[in-house]
Amino acid sequence: MKTKEITINGVNYPIVCTMDTLMNFESIVNKSFFETDFKTLKDRMALIIAAVITADEHTDLTAEAMKGGNDLNAVKQIIAAYNIVAALMGEFFELPEVVKQAEESEQPDDPDEKPKN
Repeated sequence: MKTKEITINGVNYPIVCTMDTLMNFESIVNKSFFETDFKTLKDRMALIIAAVITADEHTDLTAEAMKGGNDLNAVKQIIAAYNIVAALMGEFFELPEVVKQAEESEQPDDPDEKPKN
């Protein structure tokens, strides 16, 4: 079981991605992990909290703490933490390198760039 760390409001939290993480996520959002596309901030926050709870069931991390000052900085911290959790989830599901490369090549370099017709 591989452990990584995320930082929220200057506090480091260990994260772990196992089957318990999936179950913790489902308990938090009351829906299936496999039916979630993680496009909402709420789902991403829930996955982060699930990964932290899996590593430390007595954590003090909450959604309110993650929201911080309800500003752009809070959003940036959540996105950064989610990216670390998502990478660890990729390792848990053992995504082959070819799939990872294909997913990366589908992502536009510029998120504001519109598709060409």
